[in-house]
Amino acid sequence: MNIIRKSLLVTAAAATLGIAAMGSARADTFASAILDISNFRLLHGSGVAYAAGDFATLTGTNDAHATASLNGVFANGSDSLPILSGLQPDVPQQCVGAPCPPIGENNFTRFVVPPVPGTFGYADQRLQGSVITIGATPAGATAQTRAEAATTQNVQVASGNSDVGTSTTFAFTLGASDTMTISFDANPYSAAYVSPGSGPTANANARISWSINIVDLTTGTSIFTFSPDELNALTAVSRTDGADGLLEYNAAGQVFSFLATTPLLTAGTTYQITIQHNTLANALQQEVPEPATLAIVAAGLLSMSLVSRRRKT
Repeated sequence: MNIIRKSLLVTAAAATLGIAAMGSARADTFASAILDISNFRLLHGSGVAYAAGDFATLTGTNDAHATASLNGVFANGSDSLPILSGLQPDVPQQCVGAPCPPIGENNFTRFVVPPVPGTFGYADQRLQGSVITIGATPAGATAQTRAEAATTQNVQVASGNSDVGTSTTFAFTLGASDTMTISFDANPYSAAYVSPGSGPTANANARISWSINIVDLTTGTSIFTFSPDELNALTAVSRTDGADGLLEYNAAGQVFSFLATTPLLTAGTTYQITIQHNTLANALQQEVPEPATLAIVAAGLLSMSLVSRRRKT
């Protein structure tokens, strides 16, 4: 009789756990941020692009990085090159998860979701051209970055995050006093998706950040800052189990054109200009039993407890 009761207990436990596994809630999550800057130039007050010869001093670097991660596993890449070298950083795509990579190198075409394209953290970057005329090469820089995080596996915890950015920093002294106009076009895109019916831990968020800042190195004060909302606050999107589905920023692919002019920059004063360009994406899911499954588990555990008590009496 004891053998029969033990068998019933084991059978009840297996059935309860099997039903619970079938009834767990699945969450697909996805986040994407892509920023494509083109024809970026620094212009004189006359509208002519600055050239290397317009500066009494000019030193600095173009820096780039790309980071992807999934469940604590990271892939990182970086590059840094002098602005007068004629070479620009192009960090190889970074990916953790599957499929890796999900697309080809330097492909900045957006994914269409759903369906979610995999379970991975992903980042890529490319910088081409220069913001000023260097030698025979005319001014006109293109800077592209993308970051994605996607989770489709129904595992206990699946998370992905990636970030990627480009930074140009250089110190300069003008040979003659003048203003400096920043001119460029931008095509930003961000998206967040959480599948309907996801558990309470499912979320996805993405955002872009872009800014330019000029500091007077003699006084240490910022004399010019430009960070348009279209490339910053407006790009932040997020979805959760309580607000599921797909949310996109600039889904139509509008290209924004920007012009911004500094105050007069005086000859002989050393300034530092910093351009920051970043895209970030994060996604998270966690397997959570549905309410009906929790009730089944509770009932199964109760029946197991009753069998155990009867066995003792």
